[in-house]
Amino acid sequence: MRSSGVTSPTVTSSLLESVESGDLAKFGLIPEFIGRLPILVSLAALDEDQLVQVLTEPKNSLSRQYRKMFSLNNVKLHFTDGALRIVAKKAIVKNTGARGLRALLETILLEAMYEIPDEKAGNERVDAVVVDEEAIGSVDRPGCGAKILRGDGALAQYIIRNNIPNSPETNEA
Repeated sequence: MRSSGVTSPTVTSSLLESVESGDLAKFGLIPEFIGRLPILVSLAALDEDQLVQVLTEPKNSLSRQYRKMFSLNNVKLHFTDGALRIVAKKAIVKNTGARGLRALLETILLEAMYEIPDEKAGNERVDAVVVDEEAIGSVDRPGCGAKILRGDGALAQYIIRNNIPNSPETNEA
């Protein structure tokens, strides 16, 4: 695959589906080691839509885990649909798949996670954290990090000001 220049994860995963024990021996693995592998299984690469589903749909999805963690400090966490798509694209480009999603979100939310525990009142209190396209950046450049909104009702004002549709799948209460 390397010599033929195959770089697409979907093409690579489709080629790996047909690997047999003899192929592993030709690749250089010793027969004693191959004999200890009772089953050979390949996994298909996830596409962008599937990675967004991993971020949002499972009962213990990453977005829900972070939302719960932020709610322990009475802070709302809001993801835009576009931001989730860019996170998925970054995971595809880095070839990390679903396992790399947590590291990407951790990088984006790191500053906010350090800022939130500081007890402040009034307009200095952190009301919400927003992860939008600007916070994530693009596939080839980093973003500015999650936006920290201060003051009571700051999230509602931000949503109205930026005309962000309130998607139930990314922002359940």
